Amino acid sequence: MEVKKLPAHVLTTIGIGSAYPVYFPEKLEELKSILKNEKVYILGGGSNTVLPEKIESKIVSLRKFKKIKIKRNSIILGAGVSLSEVLKLQIKENFSLFEFFAGIPRATVGGLVAQNAGAFRREIKDFLEKVTYLDLDSYEVATLKNFSSFSYRKSPFPEKGVVLEAEFKIEKDKHVKEKIKRFVFFRLSKQPPFYLQTAGSTFKNPLGDSAGKLLDLVGMKGFKVGGLKFSEIHANFCINEKGTFEEFKKLISIAKERVKEKFNVELELEVKIPR
Repeated sequence: MEVKKLPAHVLTTIGIGSAYPVYFPEKLEELKSILKNEKVYILGGGSNTVLPEKIESKIVSLRKFKKIKIKRNSIILGAGVSLSEVLKLQIKENFSLFEFFAGIPRATVGGLVAQNAGAFRREIKDFLEKVTYLDLDSYEVATLKNFSSFSYRKSPFPEKGVVLEAEFKIEKDKHVKEKIKRFVFFRLSKQPPFYLQTAGSTFKNPLGDSAGKLLDLVGMKGFKVGGLKFSEIHANFCINEKGTFEEFKKLISIAKERVKEKFNVELELEVKIPR
């Protein structure tokens, strides 16, 4: 099993933190071995993760779990397949699947499934046929075909197990390339540009409301703590300008307090923070 020490800006899109040893299992037995013997945090593409300076968990990447198999009306994708790889395949093979995620940097299939990621009123669970995972009780490979346990930005994973691969429903679409371009342009018009260091949406949207709108109404747009600030374009995007994890914690604490005081709404983090 390969182990590399990598800096935070390589591991996450927001780039907060220090450098960490990362385990890259290539085989199922290697993954089982580290899960049985260590406290582990499974890191996807790092597009919604903020790393503390020090963490107890061992960071594990499934980047080498790269299975891709196209069937007649579905596709099987390994946990380590990146969103960009799927979008390129969609354009090559003319099918519809993840175009509504176009423009999200460095996401992986495993991370998208575990978060039940969504955008534009669509979620991962809407396309799932089957999830294959490593059960954390038995350490055996299991499958999930009922997705009633999935909800807004939530799935049974990683508590239930580690996602190894997933099968998704697909449909032929000869216009998918144009749709991907439209979603990218829309994101560019509404969200901070891709070259900035951000972890995407900081907070989940409260039921029937928008976290970005609430943050804007309490003056968080452009609000800064040290090297961290909320975007002037979209108040729910936290931008790293050489900030620290402690500054990030202070910034989100102020945001939560202001929204709670003005609207009596308890914002919940969408970004993941390993322990």
